[in-house]
Amino acid sequence: MSAATARLTPRAVAEPVDDAGPGLRAIGALSRLYSKLVAETPAVTALSPARPRRRGGFEFEAVVDRIEREADDVRSFLLRRPDGAALPAWRPGAHIDVTTTSGVLRQYSLSGNPVAADCYRIAVRRVVDGTASSEMHRLREGERLRIRGPRNAFPMARAPHYLFVAGGIGITPILSMVYAACHQGLPWVLYYHGRSRSSMPFLGELEGLAERGGGTLIVADDDVDGPPGIDAILTHAKPGGALYACGPAGLSAAVRARSRVIAPNTTFHTEYFSPPPIVDGEPFEIAMQSTGERIAVGAHESALDAVRRLRPDQAYSCRQGFCGACVVGVVDGQPDHRDRVLGDIERGSAMTLCVSRAALDETLTLDL
Repeated sequence: MSAATARLTPRAVAEPVDDAGPGLRAIGALSRLYSKLVAETPAVTALSPARPRRRGGFEFEAVVDRIEREADDVRSFLLRRPDGAALPAWRPGAHIDVTTTSGVLRQYSLSGNPVAADCYRIAVRRVVDGTASSEMHRLREGERLRIRGPRNAFPMARAPHYLFVAGGIGITPILSMVYAACHQGLPWVLYYHGRSRSSMPFLGELEGLAERGGGTLIVADDDVDGPPGIDAILTHAKPGGALYACGPAGLSAAVRARSRVIAPNTTFHTEYFSPPPIVDGEPFEIAMQSTGERIAVGAHESALDAVRRLRPDQAYSCRQGFCGACVVGVVDGQPDHRDRVLGDIERGSAMTLCVSRAALDETLTLDL
């Protein structure tokens, strides 16, 4: 299949002219004064204070309109509002929070066409001993779920060329990006790897997009092709383009490391489906305000894991610092914030247990 070509029309740049009358010059002077006020004084903070993070976002009930078998142990779920109304708009890379009928909360990437306003599609791979995935696979058409979102921790940047690398179920956020690249007429290459062809969802859909949208689809699997050849994959990157990787942590880490050597002029973006290992942690202590109990947090464990030893029901979901499900109040001590969800105001009195830690030599007293 041949790669699509995109013609970018140069934007004309007008030469400056000084033909403004007195009125326009006065407006320009006021504009410059306002810019100076905003840039060089704290007045802008008073005029436009930061808004706290909205914890709920869009929250609503959705009905399971259709269930499809996409691959071995992978099912897709088409979700609509019960009344058929339009759903909140979203952009490629976004996910939704899904609360199952038993109350389990999980994030799932939106894996459909972003321009479809009347439905969301998610895909779930059933994991052995996986509570949420097993429950999702037991769903029937017509059942209802509680939805929150959408939110985006993996946004698609504008670029003249895209190289997508997807491993297994990591295709779910990448698929929406392929749709967007096709709609924009931008060239793209997708390298898609799985254990076997039968385990890889959306293959037929991607082949159709490559044919109609002029992209290049490269499919490989362990059974036939062996492990991914990272250097060969990265030869498809273009200077100034964007590189998106999603899948097993080892694949994304290898793509990131080799891209610095082979494609240094390509911007790298990734999303992990599991928490990254803690490589620079120091041990610290947590005090529970309600009981006075103290918990030692090891150098290579999260505060969330430590708290759950005493509080197994402590809420959490993404384990990567972007969903906010595990946010707790900080009564005393200084956290080392490593999340992507709290605003500056909230960081003065709260922290995310899954990724944030204590600052050096600090004991954190938490509102628990």
